Amino acid sequence: MLPAPGGIRAGFTGLLPVARDDIWMTGYDYGVGGPPGKPPGVRLLHGDGTGWEYVTAPFGVGVLTGIVGDAQGRPDRISGWDFWDQTRAHYLRWDGTAWVSERGPVATTPVVMNALATVPGSDGYWAVGTTSPPPSPTAQPRIER
Repeated sequence: MLPAPGGIRAGFTGLLPVARDDIWMTGYDYGVGGPPGKPPGVRLLHGDGTGWEYVTAPFGVGVLTGIVGDAQGRPDRISGWDFWDQTRAHYLRWDGTAWVSERGPVATTPVVMNALATVPGSDGYWAVGTTSPPPSPTAQPRIER
């Protein structure tokens, strides 16, 4: 059994088990003792089957909301919400050695992607989310391909 990663106010949003000793997990962490209203920090972890290593993502304030593998099950894409640039989705792409940024189209509203999925038989992806961070009674669905 793999031990749970640390974090008092952490949330986990995605899991990609590539092999017994190669596991990726996404999420967020509010840290300890931060001021009220402080945005979360992104959380990206890599597990080796015995423990977790924190991986530095290309952006630090926001949430990593999901992770998908390629056709062979290897790490491929991560969706995210970037606190400092809320009018574009922030995606991460695995280049074989590191996670690099890719941005969605600019919108006139906030973009908060909540899930990411591969399109079977293609190299495409669909992402779904909303036009406002929760909770918001005026948020509308947002879909990107």
